[in-house]
Amino acid sequence: MKRKDYMKIGDLIPEYIQSMGIARGLVGNSVCTAFDQALDNRFTKYIISREFSNGKLFCTLSSSVARDSLSLYKAALKERINSIVGEEIVKEIVFR
Repeated sequence: MKRKDYMKIGDLIPEYIQSMGIARGLVGNSVCTAFDQALDNRFTKYIISREFSNGKLFCTLSSSVARDSLSLYKAALKERINSIVGEEIVKEIVFR
């Protein structure tokens, strides 16, 4: 019994991701990874947590000085993240 309905694994993976409902989490993970790449190294030590939800990237920082400095570059940082991801996903960045 040989199978005649072969499918490429590259075609199956997107279907599997949609059927399992994990696409949203993968997008959030890619946005957080892109944020780490776009961020200057001097600010990474102040990041406590980051999460992505409904087009907003929430970043919690341990330093108010770093938070104020990053808020000045919010628009440029948003553009860099979206260019790394390849889509216009991040609509707003919120620093806490």
